[in-house]
This record gives sequence, structure tokens and C-alpha cells, in this order.
Amino acid sequence: MRINLLPPEILEKRRAESRIVYLGVVAAVVLVVLAVVWVFAYQRVGIAQSDLDAKQQQVQMTQAKADTLAIFEQKEQDLQARQAIAQQALAGRQNWAKLLDEISLVLPTDVWLSTMTFDQTAGLNIGGYAIDDTTDSPDVGQKTIAKTLVRLADLDGVYNVWLADSLKTDFEGNKAIQFSLTAGLQPEASQAASETPTAAAGSAAAASSTVATQ
Repeated sequence: MRINLLPPEILEKRRAESRIVYLGVVAAVVLVVLAVVWVFAYQRVGIAQSDLDAKQQQVQMTQAKADTLAIFEQKEQDLQARQAIAQQALAGRQNWAKLLDEISLVLPTDVWLSTMTFDQTAGLNIGGYAIDDTTDSPDVGQKTIAKTLVRLADLDGVYNVWLADSLKTDFEGNKAIQFSLTAGLQPEASQAASETPTAAAGSAAAASSTVATQ
């Protein structure tokens, strides 16, 4: 049996001192942990700052390169704008030399033209003569005119070919048929997407049947 002869106040003082020691140890441990965490966080912040500085430097270098290439981008935009203007200007162009050459190639040998006017808006107006052989039946002259209409309707960019008039006459002492015809003209840029050839062939066929019955 143990008997403590120390006064109670001394015992209480010793207990308080032991608690202070425990608190000091705990505080020291907490301080060590906080120090470790702070060092780790500081290192992480330093690494992140280094990465940020490197990326900012890379961005500055990239921006400098982009600034040197900006003039080429501007030139490309200017070129595209000029191409758009040129395409718009050429969209309604009609190649008159090509059209006249094609007309001269498709005309029958027994047909000759006396007048021809053409305009993008007004279209094509042709006046001419066909040889009229009265000894043949059906009338060869009218068949020649119908052939002219059909061949003109087959040309690209030519549509709505119609016979305006056709009448028998004398031309330089020979029997002939004087005729005039009209047609619409379409710019080359819009010929590919158009259904004009079909419509032109239909109108030419109608005109062909009209002259064949005269």
C-alpha cells in the first residue's frame, strides 16, 4: 500500500507541469507538420511560377512570329478580295468571238446571213437567206431554215431560238427564202447550271415544225 505524503497542491502542480509538457510536444509536432506543408507548397508554387514564366515567354515568341507573318495574311485577304471582284466582273461576260465562230461553223452551206446584231440584254437577231429549190418537195428552203434553228439551239449559251418571219423572194436573180430569227444569250458563267439547252431544243423543234408546214 502506497501512501503519498506530498501535499495536494504539489501534486496538482506536478500534474499541471506534465500537461504543459504534453501540450508543448503537441505544439512542436504541429509546427513541424506546418513547416513541412509550407515548404512543400512553396516548392509547388515555385514550380508553377517557373512553368508560367516559360509559357509566357513562349507566348511572346509565338506572338512575335505571328506579327512577322501578319503582312502575308493581309496580302492573302487582299488577293481574295480582288479575286472576288474579278469573278463578279466576269460573271456576266459573253465570249463574243467564240459565239460568232460557233455560229459560222453550224450554219448550213446553203444559208447565208445578211444582218446579225447581238447584245447581252437584247439577245441575238439574225437576218439572212436560204436557197429555195422550187423543184424539190417538200420545200428545201424551209427545211434549211429549220436546220439552222436546230443547230443554233444546240449551241451553249443560246436559248429560245425562234423564227420571226420567213418569206419567198428573189435574191440576185435566184429564188430564195428571206428569214429572220431571234434568240436569247446567256453568259458563260451561268451556262453550266442552266436548263437552257433543253428549252432551246424544244423551241427550235417547234419552229422547225412551223416552217415545215409553210
